[in-house]
Amino acid sequence: MPGGGGSGSNRLRKGSFQSAREGACSRKKAAVRVHSLRPLFLLFLSLGLGFPGLLQATSYQVDSSKSRVEVLVLRAGLLGFLGHDHEIVSRKLSGTVRYTPPSVSSLEADITIPALSLTVVDPQVPLKERREVQSIMQGERVLDVARYPEIHFTSTGAVPGRTAGQALVSGSLSLHGAVKKIRFPVRFSATGGELRATGTAQVRQTDFGIEPIRIAGGTVRVKDLVEIHFSLVAHQGPEDGR
Repeated sequence: MPGGGGSGSNRLRKGSFQSAREGACSRKKAAVRVHSLRPLFLLFLSLGLGFPGLLQATSYQVDSSKSRVEVLVLRAGLLGFLGHDHEIVSRKLSGTVRYTPPSVSSLEADITIPALSLTVVDPQVPLKERREVQSIMQGERVLDVARYPEIHFTSTGAVPGRTAGQALVSGSLSLHGAVKKIRFPVRFSATGGELRATGTAQVRQTDFGIEPIRIAGGTVRVKDLVEIHFSLVAHQGPEDGR
């Protein structure tokens, strides 16, 4: 009986040693796996991909004193040379831009422009004619500012452009009581708590229920397609002063 007990004790110690060695091997393998995954984890982290909860978006407030939108309406028609191209400007942009660098896909924007703030600034057109164009633009035939006091854009997505600092932004434009999807290229940068963005979008007036102005039986008119150029400066909000 004593001999048998010693043998059992040896087997127990041997089994315990084997279990401990296997446990150590398992922990070593797990550590190797974690170490091998670390570069991939850091890559995802640096790109802001796959781990959206790890990076927090910075919120920027639009600075209307440094921002501007310009609408270019071109003349058309058989006697288009008798008319004028119209340059319409607003410096009353407001809203928020959100961005988690360096992920372009994180770029979001929510921008509002008061319709009344759009001003005809045609430098080559006499003041009296500019005032007439301004009145027509604000009236029922075009913007109808009494019924639709705001122009609003909300982004729905962004993808990287061809080069660094470029993005292709998609979103919804609300104008004259209609909402349409638009897509346009943007060049942007974010440094020192400030975000800057410039771009150009093209829209058709008829898509928003606006009939391009015509006179002289349509021989003098403006084109349906208009260009919207913008230059935006936004500053990091106090709550994001990290």
